[in-house]
Amino acid sequence: MLLEKETLENDEKVGDIGSLYKYREEAKEVVIKDNTHANLAKFIDYDIAGPDKQKLFRFPWSINDNPIAWVEVTDKCNIYCNGCYRNRMDGHKTFEEIKNEILFMKRWRNVDNVYLAGGEPLIHPKIVEIVQFITDQKLKTSLISNGQALDKELLKKLKKAGACEISFHVDSGQIRKGWSGKDELELIALRQNFVDLLKKEGKVKCNFNMTVSKRNVKDVPETVQWVLDNRGKVGGLTIITLRGALLEDGVEYYANGKQVKLSKKDLGYVSDKDDRSAYIYSSDVYKLLKTNFKDYEAAAYLGGTQGHTAIKWLISISLCSGNKIVGALGPNAVKIYNFAHHLFKGNYSVGGNSPVGRSIFFLAPFDKGVRKVFWKFLARPWLFFKKFYGFTISIVQPPDILENGNIEMCDSCPDLTLYKGELVNSCRLDEVRLNGALMEKIVIK
Repeated sequence: MLLEKETLENDEKVGDIGSLYKYREEAKEVVIKDNTHANLAKFIDYDIAGPDKQKLFRFPWSINDNPIAWVEVTDKCNIYCNGCYRNRMDGHKTFEEIKNEILFMKRWRNVDNVYLAGGEPLIHPKIVEIVQFITDQKLKTSLISNGQALDKELLKKLKKAGACEISFHVDSGQIRKGWSGKDELELIALRQNFVDLLKKEGKVKCNFNMTVSKRNVKDVPETVQWVLDNRGKVGGLTIITLRGALLEDGVEYYANGKQVKLSKKDLGYVSDKDDRSAYIYSSDVYKLLKTNFKDYEAAAYLGGTQGHTAIKWLISISLCSGNKIVGALGPNAVKIYNFAHHLFKGNYSVGGNSPVGRSIFFLAPFDKGVRKVFWKFLARPWLFFKKFYGFTISIVQPPDILENGNIEMCDSCPDLTLYKGELVNSCRLDEVRLNGALMEKIVIK
């Protein structure tokens, strides 16, 4: 099946922020079919203990030693996603600008993998040349895409240029031709289209991203099971909890010492009180996964910048046999991989391009999680004859506005992007583009 290439945007139709606001409101109508939210207690066993930071590996990344280079090649897009944090202001960056960003990240971030994002990176006219430049720099390329512009011809060119993986953002909060108004389970057919296309061409890994709130989080387990049914074809699933800036009476924002008047037309991620009532947390998603997959377990995390208990990134590398999770790497295995990669290759790695097979059992003496799976295989020898593989489940909790007005960011943020010579949190870049600085003070009356 050929993927649809018609877009919502062209220079005449969606050339300004006001037009994008129209699609934002349509996306809200798609998501908010009524004012009720799922009762999470129906789906989550809250007696399950949440993730324990003391038992997890804290990624050792820093601002100058980080595996990820987040490079936004455009702020134009061909669909709209609810909760999107990027407005169209500048359009496509030039090839020279993008090359300079990549070289900056290579020098100052010591990166292993360049994440090409936007906007929608696949609509950039030089996207193949950009990927080839990254390959020539001996770095890996991952594309963060909605997939709308992908077809066989473009995929072949990206593969030839050295693209390692495509992470498709697909969820029920999108305005996408032919798929708007579908729930997460109905969207599995669209996800399968992407999987089949990449599998047919080969050697380009496939991952998925989805934004969740109380309205659709109940569908996460069946989405994970679909990944398991596509064993070996899908390498990872990133679950992003919906967040936004508050837009209501009694909340004031300040940047550069001056009050900022927020508008839904100015920032894509402002939200009202109804949106906030739909928020969930990384611990909720963790417990939901544990409720449905008893052998799921997290191994590593990134904390927050404000509170000692915050978990902003929570990573699991599940070990699977057939279409079932049989265990997971423990923190020691992830630690060994990270430090070994840095020792032998000079930088950290997110590990998304590294296959996990039975050779992982060599880590059994050092890692409790691997050891548990090894004993399980010995007790059930037939498991050795089934396909054995791993896939990553990442839970990401974007910035939270705390009761005291502070903003909880991701510690050692992997998604810093370059803007006018400075590294800025990509999820808040539009604040800088509009006001010249991040909103550093929030007063909640």
